[in-house]
Amino acid sequence: MANASNAPTFEEVDKHIQSADLSAFQQGGKHHLSAALAASPAAAIPNVCAIYKVVRPFLVLASNLPLLPKKWRDAIKIFIQAMDTFCP
Repeated sequence: MANASNAPTFEEVDKHIQSADLSAFQQGGKHHLSAALAASPAAAIPNVCAIYKVVRPFLVLASNLPLLPKKWRDAIKIFIQAMDTFCP
């Protein structure tokens, strides 16, 4: 889901976000964090990774926006790298 510069287009990100079932992450949904945290913090990892995979394309897009200061873009890229390691 990326073009030649490895950054997704607005249209690709929009299509990805529009197709996501965000209700799964809201109260009562199967990936809602409070339900997982009640059991144990480690139980939240799959839920955190699931929502990360929904927002990752947006983060990649944002990390390449020239209107954001370079240090902001770098911080987003570092976060993406960390989450990609945490959520393979």
